[in-house]
Amino acid sequence: MIKNRASELRSTVFLMGLCFCIISCSNNTSENKAPEIDLANLGLPGTETPDGIAPIHYTDTVGKDLYGKDSVKMSVLFQLAANDLGKSYLNKNAETYSKYTLPAIVKANGGLPSYIQKLQLKFSSEQESIVKILSGPIHRIQPLLDEKGFGNGWYCLMPVKIFRKESTEIKQEMGWMGGQTLDEGKTIYFIDISNMPKEKIMQIMPDLRCVLVK
Repeated sequence: MIKNRASELRSTVFLMGLCFCIISCSNNTSENKAPEIDLANLGLPGTETPDGIAPIHYTDTVGKDLYGKDSVKMSVLFQLAANDLGKSYLNKNAETYSKYTLPAIVKANGGLPSYIQKLQLKFSSEQESIVKILSGPIHRIQPLLDEKGFGNGWYCLMPVKIFRKESTEIKQEMGWMGGQTLDEGKTIYFIDISNMPKEKIMQIMPDLRCVLVK
């Protein structure tokens, strides 16, 4: 179960301060072919990489309808953005992190300069030993169509595994976040919906309903 952490900033914006754990890394000194195989498979769709989950490939879309092709393409873009978001949190890069935050949330925090400053304060005061954030793979993805059948943005739902070390204990927690793009992936926003009532989600990102469980 996700632990709620009291924080003024956390209450208004998705911060990946959920929970984290140490990922053991073993140095393979063997001279067999195993390291080469591991490196070759590192970026296969759905596999774990140092920056997150490898996005699926969309080169093989022969026979797919228009939205079938688009859904694969958008899944790739959402996954790459989620990986970048997690990486920016680990690197405490407030500017990169802020570009994935809904403009309404940025505005509610006093505008971009003020919001970035709050993020920097949050990052600098973080007491947890955060070692990995693993977002994805995409659980659901859906275009939002208007009454005339025209596309009005894409939305996704994806799991987030967050790892940290507390003293000598390794802990892992899982959350969920929703993603939105209104311009075919040029701009992507995410919100943390872990333990958030559906009514609250609808206030922040109302059209995310198209990928939520009915």
